[in-house]
Amino acid sequence: MAEIIYELGLQKVTGASAGPVGTVIPAAIAVGTGPPEIREIGVFNVSGVAGELGLGVPAAAGSGTVTGGTVQQLTPWRAAGHTQVATSFGTTQPTAPGTFMRRWEVQAVVGAGSIFTWAPGEFILWQGATIPQIVIWQISAVAVTYDFYVKVAE
Repeated sequence: MAEIIYELGLQKVTGASAGPVGTVIPAAIAVGTGPPEIREIGVFNVSGVAGELGLGVPAAAGSGTVTGGTVQQLTPWRAAGHTQVATSFGTTQPTAPGTFMRRWEVQAVVGAGSIFTWAPGEFILWQGATIPQIVIWQISAVAVTYDFYVKVAE
């Protein structure tokens, strides 16, 4: 079971169409690393426009250079983690999940949002899966700016 906690916060400005807000990408398993476990995801409205979001496995994974970042340590003496979070991909964007694990509304109020948490061992990502990514997907076709963060244990 993963033991070290890492986080990354990003902002995504969406277009007036459905699409990915953020995609969690597990790193390939290597010596000394295990599969990351998602512990928390928070998404908040920055622009004051209502939106509908969903969380799930994309029907097709994103590919190419990642715009986003790598999760950062909460303990100052540790190096950055291995899991990446993308706001965009250089080649192909992920596609909408066929089925969402969670769906929710974000009110048209700056600061409105949701935080989802999972217990240790409950939401494990696996690089060897057919589509190893998890995507926060904007279902509504409106232009919204979101601040979001992802907390993982590695």
